[in-house]
Amino acid sequence: MIVKKVNVFTDMITGGNPAGVCLDKTDLNEKQMSFVSKILSVSETAYVFPSEIADYKVRFFTPTIEVDLCGHATIATFYLLAKEGFIKDTKNIVTLKQETNVGILPIDIYYKNGCVDKVMMTQSKPKLKDVYINWNKIADSLNIKKSDIDSSLPKQIVSTGLFTLPICIKSFEILSLIKPNFEEIKKICISLNVGSFHLFTFDTLDKKSVYHARNFPPLYGVDEDPVTGTANGAVCSYLYLNNIVTQNKFICEQGDIIGRSGRVFVSFNNNVIKVGGKAKIVDELEIDIG
Repeated sequence: MIVKKVNVFTDMITGGNPAGVCLDKTDLNEKQMSFVSKILSVSETAYVFPSEIADYKVRFFTPTIEVDLCGHATIATFYLLAKEGFIKDTKNIVTLKQETNVGILPIDIYYKNGCVDKVMMTQSKPKLKDVYINWNKIADSLNIKKSDIDSSLPKQIVSTGLFTLPICIKSFEILSLIKPNFEEIKKICISLNVGSFHLFTFDTLDKKSVYHARNFPPLYGVDEDPVTGTANGAVCSYLYLNNIVTQNKFICEQGDIIGRSGRVFVSFNNNVIKVGGKAKIVDELEIDIG
């Protein structure tokens, strides 16, 4: 079988967040999908099947388990479907439906001059929840000073599918030098019932960007996620709904600090959050599944 690696939230070979995508085998069983995902060894690999209730059914496997949904692997999948001609319509925007283990999700594919430009996926309606935050413990877990954190922002966790804790850092320099204690972050995430710390600073590399981010999700078995779709969508919602920013379209920078530069596009309209970006096919593997 053929599996392709696709970098998401970038159009470069070295940037973004990698995912695997398999389009050419519709008779795979769970054992085979787990086997291929272990060989590919990226955070998630997507497997595309026919659907009776949507345009495609997609299943997502990490190297160890099946997960219900993966944002960057979704973008990789529909970018590859469009790039390889499975989607014949190349008008400006094509909307498709994806069947997943958590329901049917709309996917928008944007074309420019007949070529796929970017893919956007709709996320769940944002949820904000007030929480008590001990900024001293947060700072200690990040090995920084409490004064390095802008603690004036609302003390909330936010979700557009998975809860994350927004943490505003006062400068890009501080953000870039952070060396976290991931065991302590894990304990705090458990106590707050969130999946990750989403650190961000308004001190950006590009003036067009809303912030520069780093995401630490050790509860999911990853210390630092290179570029994050779901969490950026959630934190942009947090900023917009709390009137911290006024625009409803955003570019989020992430990954530059760890050599995986990526850009996440987020739009907010009538409480509908869409998250996506560009993608780049970087490798093709032929795997013997027996």
